[in-house]
Amino acid sequence: MLRVVLVDDEKLSLDELSFILSKNSEIEIIGKYYDPLIALEFIRKSKPEIVFLDIEIPEIDGFTLAEEISKMDFSVNIVFATVFDKYAVKAFEINAIDYVLKPFSEKRLQITMDKINERYNCDENIPSCSYNNILPEKQAISGMKKLPLWKEECIYLVHPKDILYCTVINKEVLVLTMDDKFTTQYTLNQLGNKLNYHNFFRSHKSYLVNLDKIYKIVPWFNSTFVLKIEDRKDEVPVSRHYVKDFKRIIDM
Repeated sequence: MLRVVLVDDEKLSLDELSFILSKNSEIEIIGKYYDPLIALEFIRKSKPEIVFLDIEIPEIDGFTLAEEISKMDFSVNIVFATVFDKYAVKAFEINAIDYVLKPFSEKRLQITMDKINERYNCDENIPSCSYNNILPEKQAISGMKKLPLWKEECIYLVHPKDILYCTVINKEVLVLTMDDKFTTQYTLNQLGNKLNYHNFFRSHKSYLVNLDKIYKIVPWFNSTFVLKIEDRKDEVPVSRHYVKDFKRIIDM
């Protein structure tokens, strides 16, 4: 049985969330709080497995509350539950397991519980598989395993090894995998920093490519190259500005 604490300053939202979650026989709601400071003290004493947090709450916002929880001596799964989608990237940067938008749905919350159950099942000796602890933002950015990316109003966590390349089209940053195309709030420069240790290369002002996914290099005009991507017809250019570094990296 997983113990859950809910924190939201809106009674209707708190009641709605509580009602939906109470249908799940695998969890027990042990606390519901409007006041984040009182909730924080209860969480410290009760050490729940899951905490649902609203973000914009009085006195102390959800992100600050999450950081305070991270300082406690136990592992916990944080789920941000809010009406705002603008905080999604920051939520995942501090290793929240999920980010759920209001109004809540039973189907969407079951996806959240499936994620949490998967983490508990992956190693019975490590309740949240070691990487689940909430971390202060500066630490989490460098240690994050996956990237939060958008598709059809949902956020997917995508591992860097599955990304073929990233590009900018009409001022929108796109991230392509073998089967999907995602958007992101990161700039291409920010993605480059996050993917720096995953063998990605900035080949063009509008392209960031996974070097492990290149199967063919085609010489192009003005001593540039076109890169062919595994199992796709996509072509990624290497502009003159980046040719020298590219040759050095692949030892040409």
